[in-house]
Amino acid sequence: MNQNKSKTAIGIALTLTSGIFWGFSGSCGQFIFSECGATSSWLVPIRMLFSGLILLVFCTVKNKGQIFGVWKGKKNITVMLLFTVLGLVMCQFSYFRAIELSNAGIATVLQYLSPAMILIFMCLKNKSLPIWTEAVSIILAIGGTFLIATGGSFESLKISTEALVWGLLAAVFLVCYSLLPAPLFKVSDTPTVLGWGMTLGGIGLLPVFRPWETTPQISSQLLFSTAAIIVFGTVIAYAFYLEGIRLIGATRASIISSIEPVSASVISAVWLGSEFSLTDTVGMAMIISTIFIIAVSSKKKE
Repeated sequence: MNQNKSKTAIGIALTLTSGIFWGFSGSCGQFIFSECGATSSWLVPIRMLFSGLILLVFCTVKNKGQIFGVWKGKKNITVMLLFTVLGLVMCQFSYFRAIELSNAGIATVLQYLSPAMILIFMCLKNKSLPIWTEAVSIILAIGGTFLIATGGSFESLKISTEALVWGLLAAVFLVCYSLLPAPLFKVSDTPTVLGWGMTLGGIGLLPVFRPWETTPQISSQLLFSTAAIIVFGTVIAYAFYLEGIRLIGATRASIISSIEPVSASVISAVWLGSEFSLTDTVGMAMIISTIFIIAVSSKKKE
């Protein structure tokens, strides 16, 4: 019983931290796009490639070179490739593409439909209904994200069909990211799986996005922000999130990670001078409340 409580608490803490770091990463991205002349086609492949290489080096040292377990057997190879393409490359590309076609707020709202998608998938898979606390948490998470991103106005969601499609795809691919790697955790640890996926994804994106054709203004601010995105917003955040999924499940992890827009809003206000509105505050309260609801629900289940 105590071990289960500890496992749940660790899973919640890891997933919460990953969401905060993703918010920080988003603020860093906003900064280098607006102040340093960088673009998403420059950032995404660099982010994935260097993050993947860092993880693989770390795992090689930690596991004494035993990092090839995910490539043993046709099933593992197939899952690894699917996770790389659908769970990493397409998730990031579709999200940034939606931002380019609309804005970060709308893209975030659409991407955070993924908890509801995961819940529906899990219910269909297990042939069961969600418990009421999970359903309420998902509604609060989506509603809070909507308020933060749009100010509560449906009119702000007047976007092009292409932007809507890419935003919905971002949510679908986030579901893939959350669910696909589960079989790989039986043969390898979280950082190794993520390291291979990031490295292969970054290599695959190089000829597609051709970042060497983009020349942002090189400065210490660009280098620091990019390093922060790679280390905190990618290596640590994704590893924590995947470990959180392993400990508390995909549905709960995806809900808790919706702290991301709250983190991004707070960091943007302190660092970049963004202002809060009443709807921002209400949205933050709604999203934060899901964390306590899930925590209480976990205790009752145990």
